[in-house]
This record gives sequence, C-alpha cells and structure tokens, in this order.
Amino acid sequence: MKRNRRLRTNWKTVLPLCAVLLVLLFAFFLMLRTFFAQPTDNPPSSEPTPVPTPAPTRVDLYAYYHFAETQEIPVYDHREDALIVMDLEEYLIGVVGAEMPTAYAPEALKAQAVAARTYALRKILHGGCATHPEAAICTNSSCCQAYISDARMNERWGDEAGMRYNLLAEAVLSTKGEVLVYDGQVIDAMFHACSGGMTENSENVYANALPYLRGVESPYETPMRTQTVTVGFHDAVEKINAAYPDAHVTDENIRDAIELKAVFPSGRVKTVRLGDVELQGKRLRNVFDLESAMYQMEVTENGFVFHVKGYGHGVGMSQNGANGMAQHGYTYDQILKHYYTGVTIEPDLNHTAVAPAETPGV
Repeated sequence: MKRNRRLRTNWKTVLPLCAVLLVLLFAFFLMLRTFFAQPTDNPPSSEPTPVPTPAPTRVDLYAYYHFAETQEIPVYDHREDALIVMDLEEYLIGVVGAEMPTAYAPEALKAQAVAARTYALRKILHGGCATHPEAAICTNSSCCQAYISDARMNERWGDEAGMRYNLLAEAVLSTKGEVLVYDGQVIDAMFHACSGGMTENSENVYANALPYLRGVESPYETPMRTQTVTVGFHDAVEKINAAYPDAHVTDENIRDAIELKAVFPSGRVKTVRLGDVELQGKRLRNVFDLESAMYQMEVTENGFVFHVKGYGHGVGMSQNGANGMAQHGYTYDQILKHYYTGVTIEPDLNHTAVAPAETPGV
C-alpha cells in the first residue's frame, strides 16, 4: 500500500511538466515556421497608411478680407471672345497670376499687384481699351495686361491651383486699393520681365519722356536672363529685306550690311544701320526676334551671333529685379519707389485699404 501511494505522487509531478514541455515545443515550431517562411511580394507594412492632404481651399475674397465689393469693370477676354464684368480686385488676381511667376517672393507679388492695379486704373481714366472700346481693359498682353482665369489656373496648375490662388489673393488684397501716383496723377505703371541690369528712360523706347520712368540700376536680377541668337547670312538677307526693302541688302554685301552705330548708357542699342537705312536699335530686335534691345553682335564665317541680356522693353519695373530685391529684404513699397522715380503710393478714391483678417493658409 505504501508503494502504490508513492507512484501516484510521481504522476502528479510529471503531468504538469509534460504540459509545459508541449507548450514549449509548439512555440518552438511556430518560431521555425516564421523563420523559414518565404517572403511575399507585398509584405505587410507596419507603417500607417498615409492620408492624402487635400488641396488648399481658395479663400473667399470678401469674407476673408472683410470688404464689400469694390469697383466692377468690363473686361474683354480675348481667349473667350467675350466681355466679362468682374470686380477689379478679383480681376487683378488673374493679372498677377499671368504676369508674374507665383514662385516669386511675396513682396515682389505685392509690387506687381500695385503696378497692375495702377495700370488698369489709368486705362479706365483714359477711356479704356483702345482695341475694344466696350471694355475698360482686355486680357491681351500686346494691348493691355495678361490675365489668367480660374478655369485656366486649374488647367495649368492642377492640384496646386488653390495654393497659388491664395498667394495671389494675399498679394492683391493686402495692397487693396493702392495705386502709384506722381504729381497727383495715376502713373503709367509699365513693367517688363528682366532689365538686363538697368532699366530704360521711357523716351528711348516710347514717344514721351515721363519723369517717373527713368532708367535705374537693377542689381538683383536673379537669374539674369540671357539669349544667344545665330542668324546665317542668307537668312539675314531675307529677314532684313522682308522688313526693310529699301535697305538693299544682298548675299554679296550682307557681311558688312549690319552696323551697331550708337548705344544708350543702359547698354541697349540706340541706332543701327541695315544696308542703306538707319533705324532704332529696337527695330533690329524685331527683325531677328531678340528678347531685348540690349544686345551685342559678332560676325562669324557663317553669319551673325547676337548676345542678348534681359527680356522685354526695359521700361519701368523689372519683375525679375523686383523678385531679387524682395529676396534681399526690400518691401514692396521700397521696390516700387526704386523702379518708379518720385512716386507715392496712395489709396484710390474708389477703394478703402483694409487689412486681412489673417494670412490665408497656403
């Protein structure tokens, strides 16, 4: 009887040990299975699934900036061949978006907004668009100012359209109503893409000498716009004779037919000789499709090579230079007073400048 009791006591000890051993063996089996498992093509990721960030919502102009509708103007949209009546400030958002890259510094965008508003109001004060008398202004940059509609913003910028629109709205509405004035009159606020290092006196490009459109240095062009144009001798003959038949240029005399006779202090060509005719340097720019009248010429074995600096007519504000000034810490009013000599920045009589409720989220 004592012997049987000893056996039962041993089984009570062994059974729990066996259970523990089985559990350990099962765990070891699972570890081996995991270790030798083949990797799948798309292993599960421990990282959370990213949630797409929605595109910024365009600001509600009137709610965000706390102002009532201002002056409505009729705008002829040359792309749509339609006359559209819109708020002046809303129109200017499309102008700044078309005339200046949205990647430019905020103070440069503000300077462009004031220049564009001044240009538009001067048009209105002087009878509106010359090409479309029914409109105050048109969207053709060769006549008035360029303009980009909401639909074209979406088409061009896609998911970034809302963000870029908000940048433009901030530039326009934070300067709301401000115009450039000289001697009590709204100025002709001309501007161009890149000056080449110095802007030009207005009378050297257009008819009138305006005191606020004086040539000034533009030291912060970033980057400087340059162009190299090569024109073969025969091609030059055809282009010159098509534009100026009285030049009497031929394949035989073309090598000596072009002479740069005089240059303005800015570096732009003042006068040039084309065969038997002498004309303004800017005319040669048109003949050979040069980006500005700030060019030098060399004669090679095969033709002419023109080395060009800048882009545009060079009068008034350089947009590229304005961006460079902004990047160097200048404010929009300092930029404007640099490029437009002797002007003041004043609120237009039909507008009241109001600070925005807050900076739009971009």
